[in-house]
Amino acid sequence: MTSPSTISATTVVRGNIGGEGSLEIFGRVEGNVSMTGQVIVAADAAVRGSVTATEIQIAGAVAGNLTASDVLMLNPGARVVGDLAGARIGIAEEHSCAA
Repeated sequence: MTSPSTISATTVVRGNIGGEGSLEIFGRVEGNVSMTGQVIVAADAAVRGSVTATEIQIAGAVAGNLTASDVLMLNPGARVVGDLAGARIGIAEEHSCAA
């Protein structure tokens, strides 16, 4: 199994991204993302464009539609403005510690 491609926290990509395999986004993408594997948008990352993949996990910000052929997961802290589509969609609860 190959390791995922990574867009680092200090990187800004302007343009569409597509390919086979998985992609981890820690920086910023201004364009559509289409991958055959998994796409992860990390907590401090941002995507301005649609994301299409087999599995999508969002912890950061996305301004665009999300389309997963299998699983779409919104983790705590995720901010999405757009339509969600997937075979399975999950929204994680944010846990707080009571003192």
